[in-house]
Amino acid sequence: MNRSMSALGSNVRETRKRRNLSQEALAEKIGVCKRTIIDIEKNAGNPKFEVLYMLVRELDLPLYQVFYPESTDKSVELKNMLIQELSSCSEYEMRVILSVVKSLRDTLKHDME
Repeated sequence: MNRSMSALGSNVRETRKRRNLSQEALAEKIGVCKRTIIDIEKNAGNPKFEVLYMLVRELDLPLYQVFYPESTDKSVELKNMLIQELSSCSEYEMRVILSVVKSLRDTLKHDME
């Protein structure tokens, strides 16, 4: 079994439990049978793209965690947090935030010189 599938199973199980969802409830929410969730959590086989897509959306799984599980870089977690914050912003708000971030980054670079 490859490492990314093992990480997917763990992530699905941990997130599902954190959200107080049973395997059956999660299966119902994404339109699959309970056995599919059990298999994913036990790393038995590879889920179809449609199932993976629905899991990521329903559980709000960070894509970096799903596709790059080998990364232990703490910055990945911070990037995911930023992305989650931005996902609730309007386009205008994102443009303002981007401008502020660029300005802050330039200031920090200048201060470090």
